[in-house]
Amino acid sequence: MNDKPKPVLEHIEELRKRLIYSLLFVLIFSVVCWIYSDQIIAWLTGPVPFLDVPPIQLHFTDVTEAFGAKFMISVIGGIIIAFPFLIYHVCMYILPGMKKNERKAFFAYLPSMILLFIAGAAFAIWPIVPIARKFFVDYGGQNMVPIITVSSYIDFVTLLTLGMGIVFLLPVVVMFITSIGFVSPYTLAKGRKGVWLGILIAAAAIAPNDGLSMLIIALPVVILFEISLFLSKIKWRRRQKIESESVKTPYQ
Repeated sequence: MNDKPKPVLEHIEELRKRLIYSLLFVLIFSVVCWIYSDQIIAWLTGPVPFLDVPPIQLHFTDVTEAFGAKFMISVIGGIIIAFPFLIYHVCMYILPGMKKNERKAFFAYLPSMILLFIAGAAFAIWPIVPIARKFFVDYGGQNMVPIITVSSYIDFVTLLTLGMGIVFLLPVVVMFITSIGFVSPYTLAKGRKGVWLGILIAAAAIAPNDGLSMLIIALPVVILFEISLFLSKIKWRRRQKIESESVKTPYQ
């Protein structure tokens, strides 16, 4: 790959091209989601017998609210489905500015990045959304009747789905920055409490005024962080061992 710096105009042109390709993929998949928007809504609001979650009835209080909700579902669905393609174009744009070891690590973790985002989004849609939905609806008791608008429910599902998909990328971030030597896993371990606090703050930003959703988002991420920290320590020790052996070899 050519490492020669590009002029500013070439960078701008490359960025424009990548944005157009990314938007095109999102548009195509959004149209597909729009065609199946009624089925998607029925699926998101349907019962989950295994979890003893009943179906819910959505309402709209504005003339354009139903259209806006379907449009939002289509766009968010298009972004989620197009995520692998978006990541690809982001990679193609930033790779020329990376060093050789950074490129190698980036490509090594790219499949994990895509799979973790999909896993996080899927984990949010099922079982987090049904469980949280049942909890909050039942929380009203017998004195309050739920009138859930379609826009508020779509916002609820969207925040959990995209938020969980993004935060599930934390292990990749931890493994990547430790593999390129940006920071050691032991340094991250010393700041464990700060990382936990940051996760809670991020979860609170994703689900404001919603304590249960915040905990549902934060807990898996904390577990993923600890697992990634453990794995990065193993890889860090192997790297240190290889480097020490390579230093000793010339003198043997």
